[in-house]
Amino acid sequence: DTLTVPEQQALFGHSHKVEAFDCFISHVCSTSGRGKYITLVLDQLGLPAFVIAVAVSLGIYVFQARIRALPGTANGQSWLELCGAISVAWSVYAFGHVLCRRTTCFFDAVSICQHHPELKAAGIRSIPAFVESSREVLVLWGERDFTRL
Repeated sequence: DTLTVPEQQALFGHSHKVEAFDCFISHVCSTSGRGKYITLVLDQLGLPAFVIAVAVSLGIYVFQARIRALPGTANGQSWLELCGAISVAWSVYAFGHVLCRRTTCFFDAVSICQHHPELKAAGIRSIPAFVESSREVLVLWGERDFTRL
């Protein structure tokens, strides 16, 4: 438990009752949050979405460079705009899930009350039911997982 009690309460406050989950997320607490986020974005949107976002941004850049709409260097190209286009593509990819359909996931730190010992124990005992009511199970495994078997 690395979160303070107020942080645990705030996190649990984001949960709500559902009949079923789209996804049960199993993970190792020691894995970085950034790594989990990138994995979940790739799982939800997929690598093709990122490739398409980059291709579209590069296409717009090339089109603008060809019609000389961009202020640029001597050859009409500006690396600053290219980097900006790629940054926009990454932003769309990284936050595009906000525009997707709502996905209901079980994530232990949010779905199980962490700040009340009795509720936490009841939540842990209910994990088999949570898995059973999930459409899919996503395991975010790390090297440490295999040392615990």
